[in-house]
Order: sequence, then structure tokens, then C-alpha cells
Amino acid sequence: MGTGNVAFGMSPIKYGFDVNAPPSCANDYAAFGLNVPGVTGGQANFVGMNDLYSGPGGQCGTGNPSLLFAYNTTTVAGGRIITSPVVSLDGTKIAFVESATGAAVFHVLTWATGAGNGVSPTNSAAPGVGNSASMTSLTFASIIDTRSSPWVDYIADEAYVGADDGKLYKITGVFSGTPTLAGSPWPVTVNANRRLTAPVLDQVTRNIFVGDVEGFLWSVNVDNPALTASLAVGLSGQFHTAILDGPLVDSDNGTVFAVSSNDGTSAVVVQADTSSLAELQRGRIGEGSTTGTSVSIYDGAFNNNYFNAPGTGGLFLCGTGASDVTPWRYFFGFSGRILNASASSSAPLLTSTNARCSPITEFFNQNIGAAGTDFFFWSLTADCTGAGTSGCVMSRNNFDVVTTADQPGGTSAIIIDNNSTAGQASSIYFTDEANSGSAVKLTQNGLN
Repeated sequence: MGTGNVAFGMSPIKYGFDVNAPPSCANDYAAFGLNVPGVTGGQANFVGMNDLYSGPGGQCGTGNPSLLFAYNTTTVAGGRIITSPVVSLDGTKIAFVESATGAAVFHVLTWATGAGNGVSPTNSAAPGVGNSASMTSLTFASIIDTRSSPWVDYIADEAYVGADDGKLYKITGVFSGTPTLAGSPWPVTVNANRRLTAPVLDQVTRNIFVGDVEGFLWSVNVDNPALTASLAVGLSGQFHTAILDGPLVDSDNGTVFAVSSNDGTSAVVVQADTSSLAELQRGRIGEGSTTGTSVSIYDGAFNNNYFNAPGTGGLFLCGTGASDVTPWRYFFGFSGRILNASASSSAPLLTSTNARCSPITEFFNQNIGAAGTDFFFWSLTADCTGAGTSGCVMSRNNFDVVTTADQPGGTSAIIIDNNSTAGQASSIYFTDEANSGSAVKLTQNGLN
């Protein structure tokens, strides 16, 4: 990827996303928005690849994937992609935010293939220059967007996105029209001049949930944006209380979850009701940032049983030790729909006080193991095989087996492809976070 990678805590995209469809060498692709300014003829900051299922015994051959496109999408000085992109339902378009000092720009890229669409990640093309690609550009804020990836409501063809001014913006005509900023009462000031997370829309209550840098979880009703509510997850005014990740929303059970590294007592995961934002439970996940060390903690992930019935499942998170900042894994069960107050199990991942966890991704692969295998995937940034050594990617399965593979600097958030039995077609994708990042594919089973 040249000098670029997907920003830590953010993810690439994978198309298609029907795990029951047969994998396609030609039509399935992965795309990576990179956290560097683009240069036409030089460094790309949006790269797509197909022939994904390549490698030893691979359905798409034994070699490397094929380049679909390598674009320079920078339109303002220093513009980079530092949040996660979103793909259209048919895969032909990608929405993303370009961020720079003094500007946040919402783009929709209609990509193309063939000559003129970039030669490599270090020899890029501009969309629409010498090719049939195109890109719309809509500046929505006069400040950088550090953490708020866009949320697309596919039904209404609308997007919601925040920025570091503490405002939540609405954009219409995302994939089927011309992206346009919605007028009054939008944008909504959630918490003035406080950095926001990615928003998440709950179609049942019609509330958008978003976190901020002060540790508050907010709800904004999209049909009546004057209706807002807030809940203190972290303790405002304390050190590193920020909610970093977009909240986890369970529409079926009417609950929302957010994580902070410091509520004045510990790092926490907090569960609230999606209608009232009333707190339902507060679980402790270690020391976090309470003693003055900056520890970034991201959302966890539910296991597969949770989706059948919450009371039979659980929530898997990465926190810290109870009295130090070493990374620990925690598993919380549920009583009905309510998170249990205490973790049912916890265990150290490393003895390092420097290593930090990425977000966690869960995937149930019905074709691995006699009854299927429920995987969790995440990474650690350093010291995986001892002090001063590399970061790594880790997996844990439902048999509590942890597998590790070295990855310099840890990884971006991790995405999944299929549950296929075809060669190399059940894998995970990410970039490593070393100074010169690489796009990486590993098998789900064994991280090969």
C-alpha cells in the first residue's frame, strides 16, 4: 500500500456481503481507504482488489489478488481517508469522508476498471481523468472529521455523519441521486465542538446513537431532531473518557451499548434502553485510563448464540487488567436482554503495558468444524512474543482456542468474506499498522 494504511480502529470494505452466495473471483472485491494524501501518478489513497481467493489451493489461483483500481481521491490540501467507507448494495459505488485541516468532504466514488484506473497503490489515477470512473464531492463541515464514519440508511438513501465540531449532518441522495446536505433543522448540534463517533440509526425507535469525546452517549430522533437525550458513559472532565467507537445497537431487544476507558472508577461497557436512553447496566473491564495512562478501548462483539437469544449468549470485549494497563479479554453473559454486571470470565492477553487492542470482529462459520465455529478476530499493537517484538492479529474460537499471527503494529479493524469451503474463500482482511502498511488476507481457520 505504499505509505498508507487503514487508520487504526477503522475498517476496509468487502463486496459482496451475502455469505450464502458462491464466492466470485471477478465480482467480489475488497477496498481500502488510506490515511495519506493522494497524488495522481503517485501514492493512492483508495485501492480496490479482486481475485481475492488466491493463494495455495485458492479458487482464484495460487498468486496474488488483482488490482481493480488505485485512485487519488484528495480534493483539498492534505486530504486523507481516516474513517471507514460504506459500499452501495450493488457494489458499484462507495461513500466515504475525506478529512483535512479545516474541511470534511463527503464523497461518492463510482469506480471503474481497466487501463487508466491506476497501475498500483503507488501509481494512482484520478477518478474521471483518463477513465470512466466518477466521484461526487460535498463539503459538509469546515473542520476535520476524525472519528465519524458515515452511516447510510439504504432504505431512504440518506447518510448521517458527524464531525469534530460536535454536529451531526444529514445527506440525501447518497447512492441513487446527487448527495446534498439536508437543511434546517440539520445539522444538529449534539455537543458543541466535541468530536463525535460514527452514528448508528435504529430503525425501530428512529433514534440515531452517537458517542462523543467527553464520554457521553447521545440519541437524536431523525424524525424530530429536537428530541435528544444523553447518558454519561465516561466521566466528563476526567482523563481519556472518550467513546471512540460507534455504539452497538440491538434493535430487536431495544438496547444500545457503548464503551469508555474511564468513568472515574474503571473502564466500562454501558448498556442502555434505545427508547429512553436509561442506563440498564454498567460492566467493569479493568483499570483503563483511570490512573493517567492513555488506553483506547473499542466496542466488543456478541457471540453467535446472542443472536438466537441474548440469555444464551454473551459479549466479548478487550479491556485491561484490574490494576494495570495490560490487555485482557472479558466475556459478559446476559440475563434475558440485560447484560450481567460482572464478567463471567476474563483472562490476560499479554503482559505488556504498551500493547493495545483493535476493535473485535465476530463471525460464525458454519462450514468449519462439525457444528460450525464461532470466531472472534482482533489485533494487538506490540509485544506479542515479548518486549520489543511485533504486534499481531489474534483469533479465539468457541472452544476457547486463541491463535496468533505476527502483524507489524497491529491491524486496522478486521472484515470477513465468506463461510465457503472453496479454496482460500473463508478469510479475513485488514491492513497492518506499520509505517509502510500492507493489505493482508489470512484464513479464518488458523490465520494462514
